[in-house]
Amino acid sequence: MKFFTIIFVMVAVTSALSQVSGNEGAISGLRKSYPSVEWDTRSTAVADVTCDGKADTIVLGSDKSRVVVGVVSGARPNKAQVFSFPIGGNTQNAFCEVPTRIETSPLDCSSSESALPGCRPIDGCRGFAVIDNQCDPFNFYWDSSRKSLAWWRN
Repeated sequence: MKFFTIIFVMVAVTSALSQVSGNEGAISGLRKSYPSVEWDTRSTAVADVTCDGKADTIVLGSDKSRVVVGVVSGARPNKAQVFSFPIGGNTQNAFCEVPTRIETSPLDCSSSESALPGCRPIDGCRGFAVIDNQCDPFNFYWDSSRKSLAWWRN
């Protein structure tokens, strides 16, 4: 029994270390591609948000006037989708302040008002919300028809 416990612990530690090194590689790639953005490594979330069965890395960044959301593909780590949003202003596409957290949840293909265009429920695929604690969150989902992430907001 002790042997199996040791094996389990070794597997868990190896898995955690590979996830950390994967996150560091993803963030390093974003830093190279977007050097003017300050990437917040504490905001990192890992989940399959591209519905391909591989865990993707999501990280928040910002510069003087905008929020940046970077999503690095787990299947193709050299491929990232990056979204940029202004900070302030009373527009639907602006954050009230720099967000500090990402929350993932099972993919739900409906907003508070209607079905999300191109969204298809896929087992294991997740959506995520970027939250700034002042305004409504930005909600992201995989748009299967466009083969890219899309977002909606109340």
